[in-house]
Amino acid sequence: MSNHCSGGEGLPRPRTVRDGPIRGPQAQKATIMPAQPKNDGRATARTRSRIFTGRPHTGRRWAGRAIQSLVAAAALAALGVTVGGGSASAATATPAARLTAPTITGVTWHQLTLINGWQSGQSQFAGDGIPAWTVRNGVVYLSGSVVQTSGTNNEFAVLPPTARPSRVLYMTVFTVAGTQGFVIVHPNGAIQAWATPYSNAQGLTSLAGISYPAPSLATHQLVLENGWQSSDSQWGTGDPSYSVSNGMVYLSGSLHQSAGADQVFGVLPPAARPAHTMYLSVYTDNGTIGLLEIDTSGTLYAYDGGAQQYTSLAGVSFPVAWATMNKLALINGWQSAQPTYGTGDPSYSVKNGVVHLSGSLLQPPAGATGQMFAVLPKAARPTNYLYIKAMVYSPGSVADTGTVVITPNGEMYAYSLTASEAQQYTSLAGISYPLGS
Repeated sequence: MSNHCSGGEGLPRPRTVRDGPIRGPQAQKATIMPAQPKNDGRATARTRSRIFTGRPHTGRRWAGRAIQSLVAAAALAALGVTVGGGSASAATATPAARLTAPTITGVTWHQLTLINGWQSGQSQFAGDGIPAWTVRNGVVYLSGSVVQTSGTNNEFAVLPPTARPSRVLYMTVFTVAGTQGFVIVHPNGAIQAWATPYSNAQGLTSLAGISYPAPSLATHQLVLENGWQSSDSQWGTGDPSYSVSNGMVYLSGSLHQSAGADQVFGVLPPAARPAHTMYLSVYTDNGTIGLLEIDTSGTLYAYDGGAQQYTSLAGVSFPVAWATMNKLALINGWQSAQPTYGTGDPSYSVKNGVVHLSGSLLQPPAGATGQMFAVLPKAARPTNYLYIKAMVYSPGSVADTGTVVITPNGEMYAYSLTASEAQQYTSLAGISYPLGS
């Protein structure tokens, strides 16, 4: 891995994948997705050798997750995260029932009405939070989790007009057993969940960390280059654009490369550039995972997965360069990846009721004592357990995602199906959530 995508030990190069995004929802209103989307062998949820000992996924329930115990230690252990390891002062988990929710200023959550056999994740995994939405500074945020206990219709709710996007959105999310899933949001408010296999989405789909501009937020279209074009005309996902609100940059739209092989597709203006290089995992063609790289110069790169055929920018957000961030105190052998990759120290900020994370970290084998890497202060802690997808290091030619887990007592964990990937590099770029999540 390197600061650029120039080959060698760098981040993976592009691959050729057939056709466009996952079939089904993009041109229809809340239709049922095919039982098995078209797949060329490079599916997002790649088969791993890691075994969740004694905790198999069966049917629509993942017995190993065990969050119904209401104890964070049991919940995280089921995901393969070791709670209490190392020398953290907050290593002992606190029962969720005893935790006190933070004081929330101006954040009003609205519960989603679930349909088609979908239920709140709280019904099976207490502590995930009730599915809900809120709008802050022109940005829509989702929270909670959902499970499907009957039926196969992947539409689980309909957002009210004030929280609907102007275009179709494809965003990556955490699904059962730490696998990669997707949430698709339509302009008519329909929200759909998908994973490969679909039973993973049914078993649990996390809404934590999902955010996107509301139609009221002003957007500015990106000037595309090097053969990259907007995919809006084909998929209705909007032209590649950016917005700035409350010191945060929000990307939107989708694109593909009709000719050429240059990974650079545009340049952000100075007012919308990050303080450090960022690597984020994004939805690409046919449900594969690609990488979005954003440099301090504003240069935007799209590569890996099916990036050339289709790359979604929906759900991508990050602090502007001048935003004030607070460094996280790393523990258990975790270190900032800034000296190696120039991606910034692991940091957080709280602005108008929304917590934003940034930076990246790694854990050298020598001195490694656990997957918990930091403890957030009380003012930045969520009310529920958050399971948010994050870009991790991939030694092969396919991008991969891990999971950042944040508990109500502020404990933060870095996890991947292949443990060494999270240890070699975990990005916090693009992670944000309102208080009360």
